[in-house]
Amino acid sequence: MLVTLTNQNAAEQADAARQIPGAGLFRVALVCMPFASAKIPSIQVGLMTAICEQEGFETDAHHFNLDLAAQLSPDLYEQMCEHRGNMTGEWLFAEAAFGTEVPKEGTDFFASFPNERAWAMKIGKDQEFLADLRGRVLPAFIESCLTRVDWSRYDAVGFSSTFQQNVACLALARRIKERFPNVNIVFGGANMEAEMGPEYARAFPFIDYVVSGEGDLVFPALLRALSSKRLDGVLTGVTRRTANGSLQCGGQAPPVTNLDVSPVPNYTAYFDRVIELGLLPHYKSDWSLPVESSRGCWWGKKYHCTFCGLNGLGMSFRAKTPERFLNELGALASKHSISSFEAVDNILDLQYLPAVFAKIEESRTDYRFFYEVKANLTRSQIHSLFRGGVRCVQPGIESMSSHVLQLMRKGCTMLQNVRCLKWCFYYNIRVGWNLILGFPGETQEDYQEQLKVLKCISHLEPPKSMNRIWLERFSPYFNDRERFPVLNIRPQASYRYVYPTHVHLEKVAYFFDYEMANTVPDSEHQPAKAFVSQWQQDWNSDRRHNVSYRRTSDGLFIDYNWGPEKTGTYTLTGALALIYEFCVETMHTPRQVVEHLRQSPEKYDFSEEEVRDAMDEYCHGRLMVSEDDKYFSLAIPSNPNW
Repeated sequence: MLVTLTNQNAAEQADAARQIPGAGLFRVALVCMPFASAKIPSIQVGLMTAICEQEGFETDAHHFNLDLAAQLSPDLYEQMCEHRGNMTGEWLFAEAAFGTEVPKEGTDFFASFPNERAWAMKIGKDQEFLADLRGRVLPAFIESCLTRVDWSRYDAVGFSSTFQQNVACLALARRIKERFPNVNIVFGGANMEAEMGPEYARAFPFIDYVVSGEGDLVFPALLRALSSKRLDGVLTGVTRRTANGSLQCGGQAPPVTNLDVSPVPNYTAYFDRVIELGLLPHYKSDWSLPVESSRGCWWGKKYHCTFCGLNGLGMSFRAKTPERFLNELGALASKHSISSFEAVDNILDLQYLPAVFAKIEESRTDYRFFYEVKANLTRSQIHSLFRGGVRCVQPGIESMSSHVLQLMRKGCTMLQNVRCLKWCFYYNIRVGWNLILGFPGETQEDYQEQLKVLKCISHLEPPKSMNRIWLERFSPYFNDRERFPVLNIRPQASYRYVYPTHVHLEKVAYFFDYEMANTVPDSEHQPAKAFVSQWQQDWNSDRRHNVSYRRTSDGLFIDYNWGPEKTGTYTLTGALALIYEFCVETMHTPRQVVEHLRQSPEKYDFSEEEVRDAMDEYCHGRLMVSEDDKYFSLAIPSNPNW
């Protein structure tokens, strides 16, 4: 039979839980392994804990990422969590997970990836330290995870696996199953999407069940079936190992359509463990609570960004109602005495501007937020976010070339990206953004023009990095190989240093190596990379650049500082001041500026050509940027109440 899933409201779910024979006796453990960040709770574990408890199951959450953070030091552990590039985090746990099955290539990891040796030096360690972690420290850590908990008391142990915590999950799951063969081992999370989950189940017999897709409905349905001993058919979204050892695959779980029925995440076990480990003094001052107001991406549903592999097969956008989300914020803040939140959404629902952030402002509630947003926000929208408590955003800027942005299908322009950076800076909202390179169809001229723009905005927050595309599973570049010239796609090289040879890497890899035709060579990017590196250094010192303006009774003073030899003030009066200030909030064409001048009290009458010449001079002086006959002023208002 085929077991299908439908959404239920909270009351129906609770009633269903009470009808489960012996549900209260069915015990569940949920596990968060390294290398998941330890500075905030896991929303996956917190949400699943609440769902299991709502269903009537006795549930414990174990945050072993905290244990390793305490053992290594929180700062070092977090640097390891944040490291990207090769599968170093997975390689570190490979010996603990696979023992004698560990690939022979594992011993040559640093020879094959010398940049990992350089990274170790950057964080104050060396190759020998990492090798000792892999060979001695982390196997002992897994053994301590096994012995610290009485796993025999649980009927099911669920592992949430995202990014580079998969091999640590496999290491502990294997040891639990060897010691307690009657415990059901369940894997879920982003690493189990689509064909990845069934392949992990095939390759590792100690995994009994894999949940592929959103687990809100699938996981409790599986637990209900296990607790009542009625799992005799295909369960939608679950791959399971049958009595004869074969695999039965239920495909992908359907996305949850009504997020309002989701319970408030339960983070109690995380905070209890922080206190037990003595980590409270380290983490308390920076704590944020992860929250979820939506899933999917409303922009990606229309135009999937070519390089983006987020959302897997769940691109459809769904959001909690504003009332439900505000109630959740209140409940979490009250329970944990924390008023800072980190939204895990892929994109901000713009309806939240009036419906959530305006209400937070009106109520004078002191919440603080991080959100991912689309970069085409206006000044007034960014101001609304600030008034509603947003203090950090990730706007997905990715390029300062409109042509490259078109190749990405970002739906933004260079001028919109600059505008976003400018007003976030003015309203003191930190911005996390990157520059991405290597898109088929890009030109050297694209990047020459981009460098000119970067040099004009060095008074704004710099990008965090500048790198070529990471080819991700589920991205259009990966999926649509007939349309895009991506060649020789194969699992990222470091995967084969991690997993045993019987694992089909092409089915479990999320990152891939590739060759991309019709792109600009790396050598062309060196000037921009050098400039960005210097920009980052200046930003993190007392040498920050500045371009700002002060209004006077008859014009503007524009103060600029692009370094010790490039400091001064421009004085603009009359029509020149009006032209500049008219383009401060957003971009305008010369035609629009001409009309603005004609409507001024002085009724200036200049031609479009005269106005364009003046604005081009501002561009040459790094006071404006322009594109497609639109001009935008770069100076920041000195008046804090502009």
